[in-house]
Amino acid sequence: MEWDYFEIMTLIHEKREKMIKEGLRLFYHPASSASMRVTLYLACRGVSESAVRLVSMGLETDYRGIMVFTMPTGDPITNALGTTDLTAFNPEGRIPVLLLPDGRKMTQSGPIIDFIEDLQDGERNPLLPPDPWLQAEVKRIMWIIAADVQPYQNIPFIIQAMSDWDMVKATPTTHPLRLHFIRREFNALERIISNTAGKYSVGDDVTLADCFIVPQIRNALLGGIDLPNEFPLINGVFKNLIKTSCIAKVVNDAGGTIQPLAFDAEKFEVYQRNTENQTN
Repeated sequence: MEWDYFEIMTLIHEKREKMIKEGLRLFYHPASSASMRVTLYLACRGVSESAVRLVSMGLETDYRGIMVFTMPTGDPITNALGTTDLTAFNPEGRIPVLLLPDGRKMTQSGPIIDFIEDLQDGERNPLLPPDPWLQAEVKRIMWIIAADVQPYQNIPFIIQAMSDWDMVKATPTTHPLRLHFIRREFNALERIISNTAGKYSVGDDVTLADCFIVPQIRNALLGGIDLPNEFPLINGVFKNLIKTSCIAKVVNDAGGTIQPLAFDAEKFEVYQRNTENQTN
């Protein structure tokens, strides 16, 4: 059977309309930086709540004090799985997860944003500049944060490195290795945005770069980074961003400009003492 271009495009349009009508579900948590990238995109892009419905995950801590996201109690998906273990829903054990009406799941903040954007009806994404070079700069900032900062400053990674790989012991939020990675990449970002920033990180309009940089700044502030003195350009961009209504609402709903949830300090201390006793 041969298909012509118009038949293919009609089929794609029908599938897109069906998906929009039936709605997508985003499984997320305000304490998740990767989740915040997507919720900032949704808010600043103006995607309706009926098109992408937010489903807040549960939150627990394990014996080491590490935050563990769980499936929401009482949700039909959780009931069907028969467990609140997130890995039963997403083998990666991470959020956000975008659930399609047909049961397919998309993970990772970047692909989720790309997929939702492709469902928008032909309108140019206002969160990407029209200039191709500036579009590339936006994506450069996005992936510096997602690939070069976030994985290595992540509290679970730091705690595991201390416990399993005999890394120097310190408070996880202000651990020297964590702050090293944040400062290393913020130094690079400071130089990059010196050539791209206007009111925001790339020009005078909010872009996807800002949706990625805001959660990372909250993590830096959690570690006590002196943003105004160490990274004045990033600090200036951040001050402008949190005055922007779509950014401010998401940030306030997540607990403010400093990431409020990181780990359970009491459980971590008990775990650390037990580990030290076993090695002595």
